Amino acid sequence: MLLNELLGQEILKKQLKSLFTSGQIPHTQCFTGDYGRGGLSLAIALALQLLWGEESIKSHKIKGKKLSFFLEHPDLHFLFPVSTSPLVSSKPKCSDYIKRWRSFLSMSPYGDSNDWMLSIGSENKQGNIGVEEVERLFKSLSLKSYLGGAKVCVVWGVEKLSAESGNKLLKLIEEPPANTFFIFVAETESDLLPTIQSRCQISSLRPIEKDTICTALIKLGCEENLANFYAANGEGSLGKAIKSFQNIEQLKTHEELFIECLRGAFKASGNKSIVIDLMKWANTVGGLGRTLQKEFLLYSLGFIRQALFMSYQTEALVNYQSMTGFSLEKFAPFVHSENALELIELLEKTCYAVDRNANGKILFSYFALKMTHILNKKEV
Repeated sequence: MLLNELLGQEILKKQLKSLFTSGQIPHTQCFTGDYGRGGLSLAIALALQLLWGEESIKSHKIKGKKLSFFLEHPDLHFLFPVSTSPLVSSKPKCSDYIKRWRSFLSMSPYGDSNDWMLSIGSENKQGNIGVEEVERLFKSLSLKSYLGGAKVCVVWGVEKLSAESGNKLLKLIEEPPANTFFIFVAETESDLLPTIQSRCQISSLRPIEKDTICTALIKLGCEENLANFYAANGEGSLGKAIKSFQNIEQLKTHEELFIECLRGAFKASGNKSIVIDLMKWANTVGGLGRTLQKEFLLYSLGFIRQALFMSYQTEALVNYQSMTGFSLEKFAPFVHSENALELIELLEKTCYAVDRNANGKILFSYFALKMTHILNKKEV
């Protein structure tokens, strides 16, 4: 995987190539942005170039070597979120999942933390990077390089670092072993501890161009008209667009569930018996795995934003296309200045609560009741 093979991020790739040419690669840097924009791919490409060198990579690729071969370099280290699963029942370590991780990098380089948890069978759990993992990294990096060159550590899922493990990692990057590089990948800069932020060169990932995403989807076998739809809905994230393409039925289910909630919330203001139906809805969504709950909320957040764009007559930003025949145009007037921020805040806080392992049925019962109050507000 070479930098020039990655999709999008042309300006950032040019900057990285310039740093290689000048020999000024920073020892600690971080790529921030939606995972689907390619931060992990950039981190891997940079790590492999530091360890293998561009010419060596090209030479091995001519011989038919795949990404998995390069990922097995003994001086390439990874930190990523882990959890118990059917594969590992207690005290999970990154090393327990390293084969799955390499496969994930090869198959889903634009995937997010939910995709990773699903791939190891931990869809109902939240992964984390514990302090013991950082201590093991300490020991590994204190040893001499196996091949006498650089040592590289890629830390993916920085938001899953606990305060303790983050502070432990800080000590390591403050005084790194000689010829050692750290590459962080985070969704937002705020995911980094302030002390770690101050020691990183931070590069923000830009949205990938729609045409680039569309071309990538067509290569995956997507029909051109659908590729345009998924690319538009991806909002600059190739990962989101691929997920929509590969999980169209799941996307349809998200839409059906959210529309059911919206209709129930509207009816409840004049018919209290509808509350019973909303509680049934809450039990259904609350019974889903946490990964599906989070994906549902993220879908709903995008749905509300699209309605807001239409409500304020900025149709050029609207790319919504219903899979159930729902009319966003009729719904849009109910999202306005008096409730838009509340709707978005409710969805974001509920998503945060899912991440913190809140009880699903209680959480979505509150969510449904709160929706009845917010949606029935009138614009002044």
